[in-house]
Order: sequence, then C-alpha cells, then structure tokens
Amino acid sequence: METKEKDLKQAFYAQPFLKIIGAWPIVIESSLSSKIRKWFIISFSISLQMCIVVPCILVMFLKEKNGRRKINLFMLLTNILNQVFKYVITLNRANELRIAIHEIKKDWLTATPEDRFIFVTNSRIGQRIMLIIAVIMYSSGLGYRMVLPLLKGKIVLPNNVTIRLLPCPTYFTFFNELVSPYYEIIFMLQILAGFFIYTVLSGTIGISLMLSLHMCSLLKILRRKMIDLADGSITSENTMQKRIVDIVEYQTKIKRFLGNTELITQYFCFYEISCNTCLICFIGYCIILEWENRNVIAIVVHFMLLGTCIFVTYIVCYIGQLLLDEVVQTALLQSRVIIYFNMNLYFQSNNLARTCITLNWYHFPTRKARCLILIIIMSNYPVKLTAAKVVDVSLTTFTDVMKAAMGYLNMLREVT
Repeated sequence: METKEKDLKQAFYAQPFLKIIGAWPIVIESSLSSKIRKWFIISFSISLQMCIVVPCILVMFLKEKNGRRKINLFMLLTNILNQVFKYVITLNRANELRIAIHEIKKDWLTATPEDRFIFVTNSRIGQRIMLIIAVIMYSSGLGYRMVLPLLKGKIVLPNNVTIRLLPCPTYFTFFNELVSPYYEIIFMLQILAGFFIYTVLSGTIGISLMLSLHMCSLLKILRRKMIDLADGSITSENTMQKRIVDIVEYQTKIKRFLGNTELITQYFCFYEISCNTCLICFIGYCIILEWENRNVIAIVVHFMLLGTCIFVTYIVCYIGQLLLDEVVQTALLQSRVIIYFNMNLYFQSNNLARTCITLNWYHFPTRKARCLILIIIMSNYPVKLTAAKVVDVSLTTFTDVMKAAMGYLNMLREVT
C-alpha cells in the first residue's frame, strides 16, 4: 500500500501549481483555517490582477494615442484576462475536479501491477511535459516583466524628465507611480501578478494533461481486456460472460470520466486556443516593430514569448491528440467485429483500432458474439477533448491556429 501511495503522488503533478493560487480542491471536511487561507489566497490573487487590468484599460482609452502601442496594450490585456477567466473556471469546477481526483486515486489504489505500470508510465510523461512548460513559462514571462524594464533603465525625455519603466503601463491620478517608494511597490506587485498568470497557465495545462493521460491509461487497459477476451484461452461461457460485462462496465466508466473531464477542460482549451491565436499575431507584430527600431533585447524577449505561445498551443493540442490516438487503436481492435455484423460505424482514433483488428470474434460462441454489439455501439461515440465543443483538440487544430494567426498578422500589417 505504501508503494501505491508513493506512486500515486506522481499522478498529481498539477497540484503544486494549483495549491499556490488556491485552486486545488480541498477536502470538504477541512478545517476552518484551511478554508479561510484558501479564500484569502483567491481574494488576493483576483485583487492583484485587477490592480493590473484597470490601469491598463485606463491607459489604453484615456492616455495612449499611438495605435501601435495600443496593440501592445491589447496583447497584454488579452493574456491577463484569459488567465483570469481560466482561474475563475477552475474555481467554479472545483467539485468536478474533486470527483476526478477521487476517481484517479481509486483507479491507482485498486490497479493490478500490470495496470499500475501503465499509469506510472503515462504519469512520468506528464511530469516531464509539466517541467518543460514551467521552465519555459517562468523564464520567458518573468524575462518580459522583470528583465526587459531593468535592462532599458532610465529614459530621459526631451523636456529633461526622467522616467523609469514598469512591466505593465499604469495610470494613477492620486500619486506619481515613478517616484520612490511607489515605483518599487508597483514593480513588485506587477511581478507577483505575472507569477500568478504563469502559475494559472501551468496549472490549467497540468489539469488537462493529468486527466487526458489518465484516460489514455484507461483506454490501454480496456484494449488489454479486449485482447485477453479474444485470445482463445477462455473455454467457459460463464467466464466469457463475466469478461464481456467487465469490458462494457469499463467502457461506461471511461465515458463517465470523459464527461467529467469535458466539464473541466473544455473552456481551458477554448480560451487557450483562441487567445493564443491572437497573441501569436500580436507578438509577431511587436517583433516587426522592434526590428524596425533595432531593439535587440526586446526582439529576443518577444521571440521567447512567441516561442512560448506556440509551444503552449502545441502542448494543448498534443494532449487531445494523445487521447485520439488511443481511441483509434481501441476502435481498430473491433473493426473485424464490425465487418462481421455488417455495421457501418465511424471511428476517429488510432491505437484502439489496431487492437480491434486482432479481435478474434470467431472464437466466441454465437450467443456471446452477439454481446459484442453493445461494446461496438458504445465505441461509436469517440472519446475526445473539445474546445467548448467548437473544435476538436488535436494537432490538426494546431496547424489551423498557426495558419489563422499568420493570416491575422498579415491583415494587421496592412491595416497599420
């Protein structure tokens, strides 16, 4: 049991990120102090973002007249609001996330050694991806918010006024934000706000990755059950009946877990894909402007941000593609059964499909072979992630996002 508990910790690689921002579900029976601490973190996090969003909006509409700089401000606001929306969704879906975590724990603790090996293998893949995402996000994001303003240093205007740059534009009427100690306080608050944004992004991707890879593990286990059913070693009709019932129940369990996962992740994926389409366009435009100004440091930082946006979009789409590949292999496993029963079913995934080809239905007694119809009908509804049911989350969507972003960038260049 100790080994199982130790292995289980590997499954929740999104937990450290979500705990920092108070979004990881706490046990309902938690102490009052834990609940107060959680809501304090949530209130502080949202207030911190409002301290950035409100001044940016005021600068954009009341102070800034340059159209190109407004585009830069809009890019900043888009990213902040996107992460705030995802944060609110995470808090709103706390109950669904708690149920999913409970299901994962139960699967890990009741798994056979062979099944647990599948869980551990996929969780290690998720851990590596999360490590890469965290390193890229914090290095590029904090580089944009902290390194770039400090390297530019103080700027002397033609009217002999010296200004110091902040990570985000501000607009305060009650005090001068460029004078100490206001400058240092605002600078640190904006750095903390950036840390919050990158933590939300890492945490929400971690949730999607964790749930998707767990479903991939469940599909691999389902495929193994189907292969064991069709290997010809079962001679008792009663045993075969139990195996078929077990497979049907396991498929139902996967469908139920998918429904819960969709409730949690669909808007994460939607906001991430739609927001990153705009951000890739805007960052590309900023790179062109900095290239014209020959600002090498800004070009390097913006290239890091562009690479981060592209990488995050790819990872989100790759998560969905992993699931689709597993579903296809399972679907192919049943393809010969489909031909046998003359059923025209449509399957979208790859791994599930390869297993279907090897399903020797002709070894089954006639009555038991008919029981496979229920398995086939359930497989007619593919297991996949969607972005708010608008588009499927897959690598095909990633190529569409890149094409759309480049098209918007060309339009933006023509307009400005």
